[in-house]
Amino acid sequence: MKTVRVQQGLSPVWVHAGLAALAVVFAYQTWTRDRAQTQTDSVVVLDAAKREVNSLAYEDEMRQITVERRNGADGESYAWILTKTRSKVPVNPPVPQAAPAGSAATPTAAPVAPTAPAPKPGMLLAPPVKGGDKSGEPAVPAGHPPLPGGPSAGPLVAPTAPAASPPTPPVEMKDVTTVKEYRGNDAATELLGLFGPLKALRALGTIDDAKAKELGLTDSKKSLTVSAKGLNYKFVLGGTSYGSGDYYVRDAQGQVFLLSQRIIADFEFADSRLMERRLHRFERADFDRIEVKVGDKTRSIVQGGRQNPQGFFFAEAATPDKRDDSLKNWVEKLLRLSIGDYLAQGEEPATGAPSMSGAAKTGELITVRFFEGRKELGNMVLSRYPNAKTSQAEYYARTETSIALVRLLAATAESVLTDAEKW
Repeated sequence: MKTVRVQQGLSPVWVHAGLAALAVVFAYQTWTRDRAQTQTDSVVVLDAAKREVNSLAYEDEMRQITVERRNGADGESYAWILTKTRSKVPVNPPVPQAAPAGSAATPTAAPVAPTAPAPKPGMLLAPPVKGGDKSGEPAVPAGHPPLPGGPSAGPLVAPTAPAASPPTPPVEMKDVTTVKEYRGNDAATELLGLFGPLKALRALGTIDDAKAKELGLTDSKKSLTVSAKGLNYKFVLGGTSYGSGDYYVRDAQGQVFLLSQRIIADFEFADSRLMERRLHRFERADFDRIEVKVGDKTRSIVQGGRQNPQGFFFAEAATPDKRDDSLKNWVEKLLRLSIGDYLAQGEEPATGAPSMSGAAKTGELITVRFFEGRKELGNMVLSRYPNAKTSQAEYYARTETSIALVRLLAATAESVLTDAEKW
């Protein structure tokens, strides 16, 4: 009997061990099956390598945005962006008309009843009007003009109607296209990479007219053209899927796909997402010398302890071990310069503009070159020009990174230029 009890006690242990083993095997198969299914959801729409994608062109009713791959002097590729934005502006904006006198816009003051003069010593007052105390009418001194609305006052005159305003002429509108070019940032380069190869989340195949209209493909004004391998591949952009916001697209052969919303959203918000905001792509610790030219003066500044985030300093090249805090402050302000915006066509400053009031010089004023040993890492040209409309000073720069002329935020730029002009 004792042996039988031992065998009965061991059997449930083996049962639970077997169930646990089966559960592990089932979980492993489930996990690997789900992962394989996720991989098959990605559909190749355009089979091209990253380097084979030359440009992307997005267009809707108001914008044309082109992202182009270019090669720099160092052999590295970068993204260059061209935007064309259409808008309507008034040709003859309405001029505010002065309101006629007496109208609701210029109300006239209500008549004020004259007050009776205070009695002087020895002055005789007219006897009160009979019944005046009872009737509520004030007593009027002798020789005083009648009060408005009194018994001897004339009839009240009705106010005149305000003069009719002249009709407002219709505002004529005209179409204006704003063209801007700028350097693309790392996100723009990554966007080009997403098309080599281009993968869709899902392939829907060919669809009928009713389904195409439902997906927003029938009357769509949005398109995306990919230039790769010497050919152009155009896709019509439709509506978005519910919840995720991914886009339905149709190629030239009528095949419909579902693309990630990130791909299209980058075009729709190109200025905020794709514009390069840095003046340089190197950091402070990357250079050991700066050559600064201000007018006819040239100054060589060296950096010591550049790999020490707390102990770095700047000094004159002639005395490299003598730290100069004023130079350090100036260089740090120089490196903090930031881009406000790239200039659109027609916004370029007038290079022949005269100097502004206060004897402030205009034009290209400072040239800066950054070196590591004998290798030039980058350069910058700082300029000041008056705004054509406000006559206020505006500050600009052109660097090896921006390539195009950019407008700087004025506060720091003014300090950098003013300090350098005092050298």
